[in-house]
Amino acid sequence: MQILDNITIHSNKKSSDTKNFNIVPSEFYKFNPVVDGWGEDGEPVQLNDTEQLIADKQFHLAAFNVYVSDRISPNRTLPDMRTDECANVQYNLNKIGQASIIIIYTNEIWSALIRTIWSVINRSPKQLLKEIILVDDFSDKPELKESLDNYIKYYFSDIVKIIRLEKRKGLIQARLTGAKMAQGDVLIFLDSHCEATKGWLEPLMKTISDDYRNVVCPVIDIISDKNLEYVVGNKYYFQVGGFLWTGHFAWIDVNEEQLRRKPTEVVKSPTMAGGLFAINRKHFFDIGSYDEKMEIWGGENLELSFRIWQCGSRLYIHPCSHVGHIFRDYHPYSFLGKDSHGLNTLRTVMVWMDEYSRYFFMHRIDMKNKPKYIDVSERLQLRKRLGCKSFSWYLKNVYDGKKFIYDQNVTAYGNIRNPITNLCIDNLNRDEVSKHEAGVYQCIENDLSEWTNQMFSMMTSGEIRREEGCLAIDESTNHKVIIRPCIDIDRLSRSRKRKARLRKLFQTWKHHRGGMIMNEHTNLCLTTESLKSSNDLRAVECNADDFYQIWWFKKYTNIDL
Repeated sequence: MQILDNITIHSNKKSSDTKNFNIVPSEFYKFNPVVDGWGEDGEPVQLNDTEQLIADKQFHLAAFNVYVSDRISPNRTLPDMRTDECANVQYNLNKIGQASIIIIYTNEIWSALIRTIWSVINRSPKQLLKEIILVDDFSDKPELKESLDNYIKYYFSDIVKIIRLEKRKGLIQARLTGAKMAQGDVLIFLDSHCEATKGWLEPLMKTISDDYRNVVCPVIDIISDKNLEYVVGNKYYFQVGGFLWTGHFAWIDVNEEQLRRKPTEVVKSPTMAGGLFAINRKHFFDIGSYDEKMEIWGGENLELSFRIWQCGSRLYIHPCSHVGHIFRDYHPYSFLGKDSHGLNTLRTVMVWMDEYSRYFFMHRIDMKNKPKYIDVSERLQLRKRLGCKSFSWYLKNVYDGKKFIYDQNVTAYGNIRNPITNLCIDNLNRDEVSKHEAGVYQCIENDLSEWTNQMFSMMTSGEIRREEGCLAIDESTNHKVIIRPCIDIDRLSRSRKRKARLRKLFQTWKHHRGGMIMNEHTNLCLTTESLKSSNDLRAVECNADDFYQIWWFKKYTNIDL
């Protein structure tokens, strides 16, 4: 291996877990021209106007700030994200096995990939680390070829191995390739733009050594895509995984007081995000690894999550293990022209969701006729061989809190029509996740078999909701009607419940068949007066004689009050 002229890099050494990285061969320095002090302790990097212009032009290369990433030391220091209780836990490292860390990448930014590797090396006890396996999913960036080989050989010797795929296979197949090559007791999958923090590995390994059927994820902390800040929040609080009927992953709240009472104990998670998790290697293959007929990316995390729970294993998040992850708004690489997420999710639905599959097909009517062309017979045989439970069992026993189902625990559902204008309450294609104004639109006729922007459910609790969003009066301007994330009082700490109870009143409504829809707290009613299609919905003083305040749901149930 040819080593070019050495360059001295001044990097702050503020913790004992950083390697000596002062001397960097220029062959590698050109890919990671470190600026002294940038990003140390996970602090955000502030750019001047000239630097910001350059950064903005490069952003699309990775969907995060490449300019900043390239100038942060691969050995940067990070905050200790553990609570005091977690930091005081002692582990017998001789009895919890060894891990194979599997990192998949395709055309990843050099600095992000290298920083991921160094963070694992620096913050993992040597005796727990069997190997790090990099699986290159057909990258074509020159620096990820010979230069990466040289870097790995120069710094990491044999502990880091590279497998290069001869054609693009996608995340799922690439992970399977890495898993089949692994020799550790435990497989730990990481994304290629992560940073492990102090004490991250031991809790994962201990949980699996306690019971090989345990599958465990770290708490995934946010690394800003804008300035690479390692965001430090409430160390005692995190969310667990849920899902939407669209087939997408979602984060759901956990009661903070419960987390504080047992700050070192694993927390049940109905699903995993999928990018970062640990599993016993033999158990991974015994329960069917990944569905090998899934392609590229997407859906595999829910499939594995459902299978883990329905087939006798358990899925947890460990509060003492923290790994930072750059969350991106879009994927900077191609899916080869395939709707891999949709088709993979369809396979998941066909195998694991039983009669509840109809809720998925409401959202994906384009998928309704495709099952007859999809062969999932091998996965159904696997489910039978493993003696797996039903999806109904999963919803009742695993999904804490009731999963929203649009036609259960409701007094009415479907579109909400004002007869005199034929306008219906409508989401107007606005973001389902964040707070936004509700609107009205010309009513769409359907038979309730399709999820539309006009689908709402009148819950027995008094909420008018879609899946994660509830209709509410805006507290700041009482006549504005919004859709915002529903408030679940039971998941909040005692200190937050009082304020949340008041806010919840703004999303609680009274309605009788063919009558007004009145907000319980403000006593204002929804109206279509002076509104046209695509206008924002309004609330006004209630008037039982005003036809603009009369509403009909598409369907009322026999528990209509």
